[in-house]
Amino acid sequence: MALETPVGAFPIAGINNASSAASSADRPPPASPVLPHKQANGSTHARSSQQYVSFNGSSNGAASTTNAINNNNSSSGVTNTNLNSIHTAGDNLAQHLNQQQQQQQQQQQAAPIRYSFAHRATNPPDAAASWKPTMSLDLISPGASPLTLATREMFTIREPLPVFYLEKNYVVRASLPRSFYMIMAQHGIKHCIVFDFPVGSKWWSELSGLRKSTYVDIKAENSSERWELHLKPTRDRSNIFGYICKHDYLANVINGQKMNLLHNRKLPLVLDLDDTLVRLIGNERTRYVSEADAMTVPTRIRTLKDRRQVVLTDHVEEFLEWACRFYEISVCSLGEQSYVEQVADVLDPLKTRIRGLKYSARQEYDFLNPVVVVPPTTAASPALTAPAPGGAQPNGQVDATTSSTSTASSSTTAAAASTSTSTSTSTPPPAATTTAATTTTPPSPVSAAGLSTATITAAAIAATQPPTPPKDLLSLYAFCAANKPPTDGLPDIGTGFSLPLILDDLTQMWPPDQHDNVIVVKEQRGASVWTVNLFPMVQHVLMAVHSEFFRAYDQWVQARQAAVASITIGGAPPATGLSGSEAVGGAIDFTATTAAKTAFLNMPVPSPIGCYKEWLRGSLSNQISLTYAAPPAHLVTQVAQQHQQAAAQQAQQQAQQQAQQQAQLNSQHPQQAQQPPQHVQQPQPQQQQQQGGQQPPQQPQA
Repeated sequence: MALETPVGAFPIAGINNASSAASSADRPPPASPVLPHKQANGSTHARSSQQYVSFNGSSNGAASTTNAINNNNSSSGVTNTNLNSIHTAGDNLAQHLNQQQQQQQQQQQAAPIRYSFAHRATNPPDAAASWKPTMSLDLISPGASPLTLATREMFTIREPLPVFYLEKNYVVRASLPRSFYMIMAQHGIKHCIVFDFPVGSKWWSELSGLRKSTYVDIKAENSSERWELHLKPTRDRSNIFGYICKHDYLANVINGQKMNLLHNRKLPLVLDLDDTLVRLIGNERTRYVSEADAMTVPTRIRTLKDRRQVVLTDHVEEFLEWACRFYEISVCSLGEQSYVEQVADVLDPLKTRIRGLKYSARQEYDFLNPVVVVPPTTAASPALTAPAPGGAQPNGQVDATTSSTSTASSSTTAAAASTSTSTSTSTPPPAATTTAATTTTPPSPVSAAGLSTATITAAAIAATQPPTPPKDLLSLYAFCAANKPPTDGLPDIGTGFSLPLILDDLTQMWPPDQHDNVIVVKEQRGASVWTVNLFPMVQHVLMAVHSEFFRAYDQWVQARQAAVASITIGGAPPATGLSGSEAVGGAIDFTATTAAKTAFLNMPVPSPIGCYKEWLRGSLSNQISLTYAAPPAHLVTQVAQQHQQAAAQQAQQQAQQQAQQQAQLNSQHPQQAQQPPQHVQQPQPQQQQQQGGQQPPQQPQA
């Protein structure tokens, strides 16, 4: 499922900037009563359809007006003709009142509600009940029907927020990865609005299943700054939380995350847990370490809080201790969030090594790769059941036999069954549940009489499809999705997926455009107990990438400073020169063409991915120059036979060429070709003697 391209910059500002250790999980709103749907007169009952707004200073209805006219006509003794005219006038008056009431209602509905989240006493009493914004998806999904949200509650925010205008119609700007919500949670931005989840909406359901959020622009009174309302659906699809912040706030926070890493000379590194750093202990026939094998390496066994046990990769703690000095480490898994946190606790008990995020993609995996179950066509025939893609297990591991034949199988944790059949990783899985998860899902008791052939065929095809990649760097790093535009017009560093690196045993659980970020590791061949060699090769490549990147980065920063100084008018560039998004000391001449600017634009922007590729090329070149081995004997024999065949073909070609040349000569001189060949006369004896070098005797003269 493709991520919609964000439109415009991302958010907002000035709520509480204090850092907090808030969890990335959805936080429910505080307990508060639901606001009653009160009317302007204080009544909680809906207005009657026979009530109308005041007209000429009096409030009366069409029926009462008509009755009053009829009574007045009866007492006056008017004629039938006049009475019909009066009735017609009364009907016209009632129609006019209805039209005026509808116009005023439309104006009231279209007019924005003036609302203050800091001073609720000044707000209309029925603001929460009356505000039902309509969200248009034209920018994301053109042609999709707009959807109206029902406001459930609004809360008071103790921050100096301006007064906002709650309008009727909004345009959804983009769907944002969950890293944006994590930033708001970490920086103490609290929700102030709760909407009812629109049941039956496919787009909002996908937003909830992928743990994404969205945002719309919201107008503030007497403010030139741009404010946004971020909407985050809950995982259970019951509520939508609304968060208000400035447009520039999140942009500065996102850019600050990236620049803080570079300032501390660290790079982002994502480490896969299962089959890379740890493996669960169990006697199942999947990717587990058997209990008997685990007992041979007792120093590598760790017990989780839920009493399950894992085997650590050999020297993984030493590796983390080394890597945290050069990289900001995050861990990821397809297991539940509790499982990821428990494994992170045993890998980093002092909370000093894993400073990044603890990322679980379990919900995304379940949403993108649901288990398809088709009831049997007959009572005796077996059910057509779609197993979990890649042989996924309750703990998130993948069946080795399945992953070896499927190009899209996962090596990390995954949920194989639905919520009713899958086992939560927060508690040890019972034996019965584990057995059910490693086999096929039991058939549903629903009869197959109502299923068409097309439905059964579609389910069978879905069972063979590779899983959709649930992991995504966008869920970890918001700066991969949005970058603050540079103020000097020069290229910036760290755009897209150019900064993070991933250490995983497979690439298929990541989107294709992130495969270049993955350093693939495999388990040690021939090892008696499962392990992955993190030393020396993985350490060597990470060290080489880090050193080469910051060497190129320092040169890039110096060239950028010189370029900015050469196009700056009336001021000096910033002393740091880390990013073009920082303010400069003077005006920038964007049209200037200088030697320093040209030299900087010709420099490649350094990236860890580029350094990794260059290291691979250099490593392969060294191996080629240092390694020699004689070719196999069958190849030597085959090449010798090819030489013989080539020599025979060459001789045949030469004979053909000579024959062709002789034929051409014959065609050019046909008379010479018809004359018989002349015999050479034998020399006379006297001539033979001359040729032999002896002088013949001279005859005497007469």
